[in-house]
Amino acid sequence: MGAQENPGSSGSSETSGTSGTREPPEDREMELREHIAELRYRLIRAMTVLSLLSAVIFFKSSELISLFWGGLFREPMDIVTFTPTEWMAARIYFSIASAFFIAYPHIVYELYLFAKPGLYEHERKFVKTFIPFSYLLFLLGTALAYFIVIPKLYSFAVQEYLGAEPMLSVKKTLGNAVRIFISFGLVFQIPVVAAIASRLGMIDPNWLKGKRLLVYAGVFILATNLTMDITGLSQLIVLILVVAMYELSIVISSVTYRKKN
Repeated sequence: MGAQENPGSSGSSETSGTSGTREPPEDREMELREHIAELRYRLIRAMTVLSLLSAVIFFKSSELISLFWGGLFREPMDIVTFTPTEWMAARIYFSIASAFFIAYPHIVYELYLFAKPGLYEHERKFVKTFIPFSYLLFLLGTALAYFIVIPKLYSFAVQEYLGAEPMLSVKKTLGNAVRIFISFGLVFQIPVVAAIASRLGMIDPNWLKGKRLLVYAGVFILATNLTMDITGLSQLIVLILVVAMYELSIVISSVTYRKKN
């Protein structure tokens, strides 16, 4: 009996010896104001980079808009403004969107740094591995939108009706195209978010399956207000893409969840 008690006491000492390392290495009890201060610091860093990039891009925005505009249509289309301030507003909007496109990895990294103190070392390595992969998917989504989806959608908008030649407002046309462009990039982040959240134990495959219909309905409503396409084609494309990415996320979550458990 005495010999059997020694392993138990040894096991208990091992448990107590490792209990100090069961928490993430930098994890400690933080007050709400500390969390808010840290989040504010990270947001300021991200916004500073975004603002500086926007200012730099603005000086070349006219040339960049002309280049971006040329890829939106199968045939050359004139850039038309209907108000004195429209061109300036379009340049500012395009500069901010372009800056977000370039600064996206930095923004994601700042979010990672905000969450880093509460992560284990293996979780940090896992998340850091997905940061460049996340940007590659973001680029893939925006490329799909710019080279395939948007030109097909805009081909309907430039058709002549009853002999009337269409004239497209640069602000509205550019704004709509940029929203679709960025939205496709963000939609491609769904599998990455699902993989990370599953790895950290925040969600599981059953949770994702239970939210299917709610997500699909929400995305369709959001796409309707985002694209303002009366044909319904863009909403359908976005919905199909989200369904594909969401179902892929369930598969990835299932694999990650099984490995974790």
